[in-house]
This record gives sequence, structure tokens and C-alpha cells, in this order.
Amino acid sequence: MSLNRIVALLTPLVFAPLAGVISTWAAENLPGVALSQGDVEKIFIAGALIALAPAAQWLHGWQKYEQREQEALVAASTGFGLATSAVPVVAPVAVVEEAPVDELEVADEFEELDEFEELDELDDFDDFEDTSVSDDESALVRS
Repeated sequence: MSLNRIVALLTPLVFAPLAGVISTWAAENLPGVALSQGDVEKIFIAGALIALAPAAQWLHGWQKYEQREQEALVAASTGFGLATSAVPVVAPVAVVEEAPVDELEVADEFEELDEFEELDELDDFDDFEDTSVSDDESALVRS
């Protein structure tokens, strides 16, 4: 038996009356509270309704969940709304001829990159490393 059926069957038969009995017992046994018979009935009904409201909301949510699951199943079985008989249209592919590569132009481009070789001669940052504290020691940091 699924959980939603258990909730649907046991809430009005067991949980709601039990909540009514518990709320009535608590109201009668509170020190300094005097209740008439009509008040006890009202408290019992309020306790039962308190148990019924969350169960009804849970069952409503469960039905919405089952509806979404059913819609997803139907959508999956029909291809998610895609027409299965439609043939995809393929656009013609244009053939582009490759331009001949002039080796001299390529060599000229690489000569421009030779300017960056000067950057290799710059100092490393190792010269600026802080050696006053070794890596093994912990340093205090103050903010």
C-alpha cells in the first residue's frame, strides 16, 4: 500500500481523533483552567482539524506530483512534443577552397614574435622573495 493511501485512510480514522483526544486531555489537565462541556467539544474539534489540515495539504501535493509524473511519461512516450514524422532539413554545405599559403608571409609573422624574446631576459621574482621567515615556521598575521 502506498504512503498516500495510508495517509488518506488513517488520518480521519486514527490521527484526527487521536489529536482531538490529546488536545482535550491537555486542556482538561492544565492547572487553573475550568472548561464547560461545550468548550471540551470545541477543543476536540479544533485538535482534529489541526491534524486534518496538514494531511489534506500533503495529499493535494501528492496528487500534483502524480500529475506531473504522468505528464512527463506522456511527453516521453510522444517524443517530448516533437513530430516524429518530420524529416530534418539539411542545408547544403558550401565547399571552400583553401588559399595557397605563402611561406614568406608566415615567416614574417614569426619575425614579429622575436620582439618578445627580450621579455625572457627580465628578472625573476625570486629576487624579491621574503626569506626572513622559513616555510616551516608559522608567521603571525595581525589585522
